Amino acid sequence: MLAPGTGLDLARGGMTGLPAGRFQETESDMARMSIWMAVVTLALVALVSSAARAQELEVRAAQLAVEKSDPDAVDPSTIKGEKWTLDIQYETPQPIVALGPQGEKEVYWYIIYTITNSTGADRQYVPSFTLFANTGATRKAGVYPAVYDAIKKARAAKYKFLENAVQMVAIENAKILVGPDNARTGVAIFAPLDRETRKFTLFVEGLSGEYIEQPDRSKKVEPGHLAEGDKLIRLRKTLALYFDLPGDKWWLNLDKPLFLDKKWTWR
Repeated sequence: MLAPGTGLDLARGGMTGLPAGRFQETESDMARMSIWMAVVTLALVALVSSAARAQELEVRAAQLAVEKSDPDAVDPSTIKGEKWTLDIQYETPQPIVALGPQGEKEVYWYIIYTITNSTGADRQYVPSFTLFANTGATRKAGVYPAVYDAIKKARAAKYKFLENAVQMVAIENAKILVGPDNARTGVAIFAPLDRETRKFTLFVEGLSGEYIEQPDRSKKVEPGHLAEGDKLIRLRKTLALYFDLPGDKWWLNLDKPLFLDKKWTWR
């Protein structure tokens, strides 16, 4: 015999064993619990999906970093070598009229720079300067004795010791010692540019011991996914300096370029 206040629910498969009021309250709690569990499940799914997406974006960012030569976005775990960077101070590149190999007057370019080793240890230093113009022309810093002599004469008041490219890489100068007293000042000289040149970038290598490696293949690959037999190329941490040439007759007026920007890149 059923006690007053209890109910028999055959549709639910039997007797609840609870008073009718309590049964409705329990049913409401279960509904709220179901909703809460659904919300938690959706949140977990979203979190996992978000983490997977973040990882995918991170991998893609690392790939683009290498493609765009942007070390700030490179996965730190892919950077190899010794973690040191030499300090460099430099003047704005300048044009100078000097005699060319055939005795003709030409407009050469040069940049005077000072390297200081503040890394705490003596370092191997082999500087390399490359100028890349917007016309597609490339100029490696070279040895031009007549131009070097003209620069030394023109800048003697400020620079008593000015090393040329040969002196900078001489065996006895293979290392740059620690401290400002051992700073070295040199000049990088570039062959004449096309008169159509409007912009150029200077790449300075040898300032850091860090590098990255990537597959030497035409097709793009995800970082860390190398096929058997892939050849790796080494890209060193390099300083890029960007300049703009004002006017369309800089070669006649000897206009100095305008500094635009600088960044670390990989070459």
